[in-house]
Amino acid sequence: MKYKILFFSEYLGAGGGGIASKRIIDSFKRHEIRVISLVNEKNIFFIIKYYIIKFYYRLKRFFVTDSDKFNFNSFNSAIGVYSKKNIKTKINEFKPDIIVVTWIEFLISLKTLYEIKVESDSNVIFVSMDNHLLTGGCRYVNECENYLSGCKNCIALKASFQNIAIDNYSYYRSYFKKLNPKFMLPSDHSKNFFKKLELDFKFVEFDFWPIQFENLTKNFNKQLNLKIKKHSEKKIIICPIQKFDEPRKGWEYLYQSIIDFQNQLSEKEIKIKFIFIGNLKNKHINSFKNFKMSYKYFNYLRRSDLEKLYSESDFGVIPSIQEWASISTNEMMTFGLPVINFMTGSSKNIIVDGKNGFIVNLKNIYDLSNKLKEINNMSKEEMFAMKSFTHNYALQNFRSENFEKKLINLHEITRSLN
Repeated sequence: MKYKILFFSEYLGAGGGGIASKRIIDSFKRHEIRVISLVNEKNIFFIIKYYIIKFYYRLKRFFVTDSDKFNFNSFNSAIGVYSKKNIKTKINEFKPDIIVVTWIEFLISLKTLYEIKVESDSNVIFVSMDNHLLTGGCRYVNECENYLSGCKNCIALKASFQNIAIDNYSYYRSYFKKLNPKFMLPSDHSKNFFKKLELDFKFVEFDFWPIQFENLTKNFNKQLNLKIKKHSEKKIIICPIQKFDEPRKGWEYLYQSIIDFQNQLSEKEIKIKFIFIGNLKNKHINSFKNFKMSYKYFNYLRRSDLEKLYSESDFGVIPSIQEWASISTNEMMTFGLPVINFMTGSSKNIIVDGKNGFIVNLKNIYDLSNKLKEINNMSKEEMFAMKSFTHNYALQNFRSENFEKKLINLHEITRSLN
């Protein structure tokens, strides 16, 4: 059955969340869809309004907390770029059966979302990319369980501002009760977190972000770098880390593990070359001078350039210490790259250890350095086998129709129960 689906996503194609949102939307081409996103916004007023709101809350966060663990959001009854009237004007007579929300910070308020739901009698489905929507604004629930009591005694906020987390938490709960949303949760990690909060909303778990294979610029069967390399060539490990300064991305753990890895070997024994991609600052570039291995680094790249690097690499590393589901892990595997992940988020769902990558103990630099050493000493035949398995695994599991089927099933099941 075909449905009318309205998507809300702050940005499409920018950063991990934007890339995932774009792929999710592209999974529903056989349905009639409308998209509310700042990417396709032509009215300069709304774009300026967005940046004013964003600047205000980022500035406010600077004063209320000394910690980068708190991600203060705009989810409240009054704040959002679009009102119900704005959205109705944009979608005209389109009355959605399903409203899919991937990322709406600063885009619309939960109040506006509720008003649209009521008018259209739609099912609201959140594709959860992060946890801060379910807490008082904090993304570091692994290290604090104050959110279980409504984010009281928030350790990330200054004492005089702790009411912010409580107010946020209360606001989310009050509107969730009205919205009665459904959730798509990536990985056991997010599912267990959801259950801990004792929320009674319906949810379904999905392990993989959808990949539209036909949309990628490479012809995988011909272009993938699955050929057995000459033994003298180095194994290339690629690390797309986005923001090296963001603690959740785990750069410090990867850096220390590389130092430990190279300290165990002479320069002649090192057969690894690293490619680093992300927002690098001088302190990171200067730290590379401690590496004995060969390396390159890039800031953000065009899609075609990034795909070229993926197709030329042998292995990937995502050192994030908190990740509900890694977009980059999915993407690199699509190019036949086995991936190393810390044991967080969807790593144990995505990685068949030793087959399409390795799972290492969380924050354990020695566990990670040992895996680097294992890759360093791999024979060309072993590397070829892992890359072949990884590519075939991605072809089988990451298809967009798998994601579409799960979301539609969630909608149909919950509708039949009402």
